[in-house]
Amino acid sequence: RGDAAIGTLALVRLLAARGSLPVVAAGGIMDGRGIRAALELGASAVQMGTAFVLCPESSANAAYREALKGPRAARTALTVTMSGRSARGLPNRMFFDAAAPGVPPLPDYPFVYDATKALQTAALARGNHDFAAQWAGQGAALARELPAAELLRTLVEELRG
Repeated sequence: RGDAAIGTLALVRLLAARGSLPVVAAGGIMDGRGIRAALELGASAVQMGTAFVLCPESSANAAYREALKGPRAARTALTVTMSGRSARGLPNRMFFDAAAPGVPPLPDYPFVYDATKALQTAALARGNHDFAAQWAGQGAALARELPAAELLRTLVEELRG
């Protein structure tokens, strides 16, 4: 168990120092400098999600893309309300309503996931994105709107530079 809020780079260093399995760093890595830092701290590889959301090849909808380009990208938060498991995203009504005082505890995974998925689908069908899962790491404000191939080339150049 340990520190539930431990950052990616601290966790990578601890795992690399104490374990023998390959470590794949994930969470908040948005550019070549982040990749280099993770590798220097002992990661064997990195996994980047949010960095690619604004790529035209991404299946992210327009509301998610706009949210990622807006001020909420600088204020990501952890929630269990979407799936029953802790995940980081762009805060919206779902984050706050489910955690409001007086709201009963959420059921365990996968029940809360199934229920919120149905709520998200119904809301999206009505054009309401207040309940959508817009997952994003702590580096979300660094997202770049580039084609995936160009972003990949840029990341490699940054890593080498």
